[in-house]
Amino acid sequence: MNEETSTLRSLANIILRAVDSMERAYAQAALPLPSLDKSFEDLYDVYTFDPGDPAEALTQDPRVVAASKNLVAACAQISATVSNPRRIAINHAHGQLNEMGIDIKLKDQIFCLSACHIFREVSPGVFANNRISSTLDKGKPSRELSSNRETRFVGSSGIAALVEHAAEMGGKSAQYLAQSLRTPGLLPFNLGYDTKESFFEWMERPESIYHVNRFAVAMQGTTAMEPEDLNVFRGFKWSALPYASVIVDVGGGIGHVSLAVAKKYPHLRVVNQDFASPIEISKAHWKECFPDHLDKQMVDFHVHDFFNPQPVRNAAVFLLRQILHDWPDDKAVVILKNLSEAAQQETQLVVIEKVVPFASTQNPEDSKACTIRGAKQPVAEAPLLPNWGAAAADIYPYDLMHTFHGGIERTAQGFYELFAKGGWKLIEIHQSAGTQMSHLVGVPA
Repeated sequence: MNEETSTLRSLANIILRAVDSMERAYAQAALPLPSLDKSFEDLYDVYTFDPGDPAEALTQDPRVVAASKNLVAACAQISATVSNPRRIAINHAHGQLNEMGIDIKLKDQIFCLSACHIFREVSPGVFANNRISSTLDKGKPSRELSSNRETRFVGSSGIAALVEHAAEMGGKSAQYLAQSLRTPGLLPFNLGYDTKESFFEWMERPESIYHVNRFAVAMQGTTAMEPEDLNVFRGFKWSALPYASVIVDVGGGIGHVSLAVAKKYPHLRVVNQDFASPIEISKAHWKECFPDHLDKQMVDFHVHDFFNPQPVRNAAVFLLRQILHDWPDDKAVVILKNLSEAAQQETQLVVIEKVVPFASTQNPEDSKACTIRGAKQPVAEAPLLPNWGAAAADIYPYDLMHTFHGGIERTAQGFYELFAKGGWKLIEIHQSAGTQMSHLVGVPA
């Protein structure tokens, strides 16, 4: 048996073990495995995704999470190994084209998506939702969606808003990526939208209100993609903060993360900071979701630009969720310095972001970050790629934030160096199975 055949057999064995593990978990819970397409009495019935369904909830069981990662990684690696390499290259190019929506008719997009198991073709040229496409449902009647465009995403899970934001603004900006490399000082966003303003400055225009509302809900969608307890609570110990400790949600948008923390630990005060438009949305969001905290005056709303000096001087925690990845190092350092200069000795910095893993075996001796508690990342079994390959690949396209603001996703070493330049010492990284988000905790240097 040659080496390549042996690799295929090893990958196949990983798949079989993962299937056994997943089936065992669902059998023990007496629940059916999630199906891409339900069996409908009426062929034209639509699938409605329900994250509260016990079978869906079980997808977050650690055994199922581990099995799923191995399945996705191994299946993709086998596919890449045995497929025609020319076809793979062309299909990836077509995939990017489809995501950007360039010169592709809606009908052709639906055909393409159904071939990729998004939507189902119930009869020739007739399509219906399946488990994947139903996650884009905004939960509103079409009449309401068409009559009130500015608020069409408000009240939804945020997934549809995130998809539209990425496809429209990200796709349009990405078309100018190559040109921007030949145009110093201008990002793809600037070229695509014919402006010299930054993305956030452009979003402050009155005519950008639709994009502002969509972006605010889209940021909620980034949380909805992962279980709340994994994303927010399996990391930094919010419960250990004393009564009336102040959490400053820096660039918090509608404040959905700090709101989740406050609802679970109502003894904590919150200051939500952002530009004027999202702050107005935030006030309404908190009033709807947690009016008791407003009545008790345990939450404040500040219009604040984090590139300016931080006005709050009694913070127990400065919270930055998916903020630093929007900016290159020089600007991210400014944000961190403004916080460190306002910090007290006991103030902590909590950064919730993705820590980029390597697709090669890492040598811990090459990184100072290896000395940080919790920094060591899990590694997949061979012959899978150490970072689980396709099962974790969606972390890398987030580098397309460059098209908006010149931002970057960072490795543990990248965060270690960034914290130091910004006046903070990285002391711990919390990583949890089932989520790509990590909690990076720092203290004043």
